[in-house]
Amino acid sequence: MNEEFLDIQDLVVTYTSGKAIVHAVNGVSLQLRRGEILGLVGETGAGKTTIAKSILRILPDRSARLAQGKIMLDGQDLLSLTEKEMLEIRGNKVSMIFQDPMTALNPVMTVGGQIAEAVQLHEHVDLNQAKKKTCEMLEMVGIPAERFNEYPHQFSGGMKQRVVIAMALACNPELLLADEPTSALDVTIQAQVLEMINELKQRFNMAMILITHDLGVVAETCQRVAIIYAGQIVEIGTKEEIFRHPAHPYTQGLFGSLPNMNSGAKRLHPIVGMPPDPTNLPKGCPFAPRCPHATDQCRAAEIPMKTLTEDHSCRCLLQTEG
Repeated sequence: MNEEFLDIQDLVVTYTSGKAIVHAVNGVSLQLRRGEILGLVGETGAGKTTIAKSILRILPDRSARLAQGKIMLDGQDLLSLTEKEMLEIRGNKVSMIFQDPMTALNPVMTVGGQIAEAVQLHEHVDLNQAKKKTCEMLEMVGIPAERFNEYPHQFSGGMKQRVVIAMALACNPELLLADEPTSALDVTIQAQVLEMINELKQRFNMAMILITHDLGVVAETCQRVAIIYAGQIVEIGTKEEIFRHPAHPYTQGLFGSLPNMNSGAKRLHPIVGMPPDPTNLPKGCPFAPRCPHATDQCRAAEIPMKTLTEDHSCRCLLQTEG
């Protein structure tokens, strides 16, 4: 449980859009142990999905550039592997649940055929065995096995999402990257899927990075939480530390904008302003333009990560180390 399984060091990813450079991920470092679930939380465009795609090395070749960093998985440097070697890892050792099932599924292949293809490729079994495993996975996510030969257009959005989840879990991956895995599901199915993922995590000691906007899902599922803003981790720690002692003004703003039925407040307190333009990030703290506590020092230079406790770090001048 304490073995460090994934180690990302100083990851920098940029995109080219016309003549502009989009700074999507800016020096992200994080570690993940076997059997641990880490939640990545932040606004749309913060760089969460880009981090996950960098691990799988499925960033678009033409527009994306992994400018800097190291991604170590179980002692293996993923960025040094050939494409053939990565094919052995994708879907087998590392799997991803994509946010949009409409683009993740092949419209001209049956849903069962798509899952069975991955099972055959990685587990080296015949078609009958792969079909049996596929039917088990479909049943596990609440889809009758009789729908094996149906096509994606015959499924609703929520059912497509369940197919994508079944595909990602089919080969029992050691690391699961879940990008908003329950966003298209109703609340009842959402709870069932999260319970299923937790059971698989315990059964196979599977590590997981959960990308979400839902702090309720984080509270129910994750052991550790990383708060992402403008391509940086601004706060990271155990779930208990983040929820009980949010240190960064952005994290405090996220919790402050949540409805509380017991507070008696008539209005929510949203974070003012908008995230910065990723093609023109501020010189200092990227949150400074929206921060009620920002000073000239915050705007002058990049803010280093500070260790608040053994299990809690924050990128803010208001906090003191230790």
